[in-house]
Amino acid sequence: MGYSGSWLAIKGKTPQTILDELGFCTTGERQEIPEAPLSAASMPNGWFLMVSDHTEHVVSDSVLERLTADCEAVTCFVEEHVMFSSAAGWKNGLRCWSVSHDAQQGVDHLQTEGDLPASFTAIRDRLLSKQKEENTRKPRTRRPPFLRRVVSAEEIGCDYLFDIPVELAGHVTGYRYDQDVPGATREPFEVLAPLSPNTSAQQQRPSFWRRVFGG
Repeated sequence: MGYSGSWLAIKGKTPQTILDELGFCTTGERQEIPEAPLSAASMPNGWFLMVSDHTEHVVSDSVLERLTADCEAVTCFVEEHVMFSSAAGWKNGLRCWSVSHDAQQGVDHLQTEGDLPASFTAIRDRLLSKQKEENTRKPRTRRPPFLRRVVSAEEIGCDYLFDIPVELAGHVTGYRYDQDVPGATREPFEVLAPLSPNTSAQQQRPSFWRRVFGG
């Protein structure tokens, strides 16, 4: 099975300020790998990381607009089952850049917007070159539109462009979902919970997802 999840890294605010603004608190439960619905880690380079397992967004765009009004953030989403990846940068309440790859639209698909980080060009060119070599070595048969369907990572084969958003977000923040947190402790992630101390866990769950995905 492939990985599916999203992460958000914020710089310019303290971890406690971020949690207070988003309505979450730490639980004291720690994990080596972020497998809880929502967990966080303070990275040695100053970025505060929040990871959401099996979801497309840690928080909604409307929440990011408010959260990044006086700081910066980077988001990343990965769905390995269909080889989709995306990353975006936020600052001063605005989404400054974004890049995404969707293998369902073609192994060479790459969509970009905004003023991308300086490292983007080198990352893109290197991985595009690898993909061209792969395509030459193993040509693919293009399906007519009426025959297209969702394909798996196994059917797609080597997809180097999938790594462009992942590597770009990692270059900016220092974090990749498939690597350890650089310089962190053995269990760097702490499980988060919504700020509802007087509510049962069962009652908290709908509120939790509204806070994560709502405006």
